[in-house]
Amino acid sequence: MRKIHRILLFIALFGCVVQSQSALNIVDYKSFPSELEILNINPDVFEWGVAGSFLLLDKVDHQLVSIGSLNELQLVGGFGRKTVSFSEPIWVGVAPDGILLIDRLDNKVISLDYRLIYMNEVKLEPRIYPELAAIDKWGTVYMYSSQYHSVFSFKQGGLRQTPHIDLKRYDNIDYCLSQIMVNEMGDIGILGCDNSIHIFSRHGEYQNSYYPSVDNTEFLVPLRGDWLVFNKAGEGMSILSNKKLEIPEVSIPIIDIKSMNRSVAVLSKDHILILNAQIK
Repeated sequence: MRKIHRILLFIALFGCVVQSQSALNIVDYKSFPSELEILNINPDVFEWGVAGSFLLLDKVDHQLVSIGSLNELQLVGGFGRKTVSFSEPIWVGVAPDGILLIDRLDNKVISLDYRLIYMNEVKLEPRIYPELAAIDKWGTVYMYSSQYHSVFSFKQGGLRQTPHIDLKRYDNIDYCLSQIMVNEMGDIGILGCDNSIHIFSRHGEYQNSYYPSVDNTEFLVPLRGDWLVFNKAGEGMSILSNKKLEIPEVSIPIIDIKSMNRSVAVLSKDHILILNAQIK
């Protein structure tokens, strides 16, 4: 019954998108397996995994879940339970040699293999207690610390002692930031709580700032050489073309959005919607 419902919903969504000639076309609709509800796991952050999988992070219940292409589950974490526990996980990402997870409260980076088996961990010095993070395709992790109001770089198992980007130098960048993202060229995008977007090069050089006409933006999405922004209601736009974008209503409210190449994945309460972006 669940499979039939998924097929019917996918067909309905596909038809709606084709009729509206949207720049975001549905590729797949992945319902969460019932085990997530049974285990009371409610992911609020996710990331593309390997081999068609997704990584789901429940920051409240301190759980990390991998959902494979056939909906098989792997689970790690919890607070004070099992071999690996997290105190305040804030980010997870895929590195060239495994999976990295940042624990803000413990000020450390935990390394797991692709099966979520613990490998090692590194304490961060100086103690930056990162709140936001993103990883580039070369494996460098960029971490934002509100304590320093700076972005630090972490690579080859170590944190660079001096900031990669000292945001205190820029009067137009607010102290309240909501996201940091990296595109495929290595450019670093920072989304402010005031709806501003600030772009830096891979080497930390300031490039530009944008102020999109989308209210209450919460998600910054790199897409090739472009940047997209969305709010929880699914309203969005392309920064370079100013083209308005809209996420299908079935995935509203949005919990998180991530991109890979030309694909955009949307995390909702009980599913992941995968879209193909054709923006010109």
